[in-house]
Amino acid sequence: MAAFHYNFAIICRVPNALKNRSVGSEHYADGIDVEKAKQEYATVREVLKNCDINIIELVEDESYPDCCFVDDTAVVIGNTALIARPGHSSRQGEVGEIRKVLKGDLRMNVVEIQNAKATLDGGDVLFTGKEIFVGVGKRTNEAGAQAVAEAFPEYAVSKVNFANCEALHLKDVFNMAGKNVMAVAPGADVQGVLRQMQDVADYPYHVMQMDSRMGTDMLYTNGHLIHHVRQEMGDKSYGMLDQFIEPEIQRVEVNMNQLNFEGRGITGLALLIFKMETYLDTLDEKILGPRHHTQLTELAKVGGTISSLAILIARTRNPKRIVSNIQDEDLGYFTMWKRSDQMN
Repeated sequence: MAAFHYNFAIICRVPNALKNRSVGSEHYADGIDVEKAKQEYATVREVLKNCDINIIELVEDESYPDCCFVDDTAVVIGNTALIARPGHSSRQGEVGEIRKVLKGDLRMNVVEIQNAKATLDGGDVLFTGKEIFVGVGKRTNEAGAQAVAEAFPEYAVSKVNFANCEALHLKDVFNMAGKNVMAVAPGADVQGVLRQMQDVADYPYHVMQMDSRMGTDMLYTNGHLIHHVRQEMGDKSYGMLDQFIEPEIQRVEVNMNQLNFEGRGITGLALLIFKMETYLDTLDEKILGPRHHTQLTELAKVGGTISSLAILIARTRNPKRIVSNIQDEDLGYFTMWKRSDQMN
């Protein structure tokens, strides 16, 4: 899998319930402007389409005010999807629909967390393209971090203590802005987490120090960097992009001030997936008739194949003569047939 290359994104429409019931909306005196939030969501959806990503859009569920922040519901790397177990009770029901799409529609290798005590929010998992960092704090515990390590054994997984950080999720203050560039939010608490990451990291990264959380909220995908407009990022953070981001990366600016609260924003609105084509996808496309599945676990050990177990024959025989026992009494008034011995 090429790092940061995706061909699918699961997104979910903004519910009206976001206004006053969403986790974090208490910081807005008048609640969230839902209509503006829906416009911001629509903008991100179109931007993702323009990045050559196929969109799977879920209908909003008013029972779950935060359902538009789908990034918290799963961790997807390569063809493996680890279903999250959100740390807040109001969000735990969101994973059901996500699981259906990942397993049924996309046919991903879906992994479930086995430890009943584990909690895990996808927003606490940062994939750098080479290794994985998991923030253990308000929403993700040690058992949740261990579940990430077990689901993705091909990558080094490092836990960092995030409990003393003001932010809710790790990706509220850390995000990848390129293959080796990490955007970092300001604050002494964030710097403490950064030092932990530097101590345990297997690879070096260029630290792009931003002066605002909005400046850190960005999404790097398919050669594009989606980030906030200058007015929201601030001049210093915006200038850091000019300094660190390679010229060949296409930058896309979006306005987002309603959906960006508690650090959630661009990064939380999409669950990005690189779906590798399998033989089943090819069969679905090419074979339109009925299909039957079988297993040859034991026979395969001695080289047995389905085709070797049968000799198929299509036998066609043209009859030399037709013998009939039809009698006169079998012929009705409207019968047009005649017996051969009555034909002239």
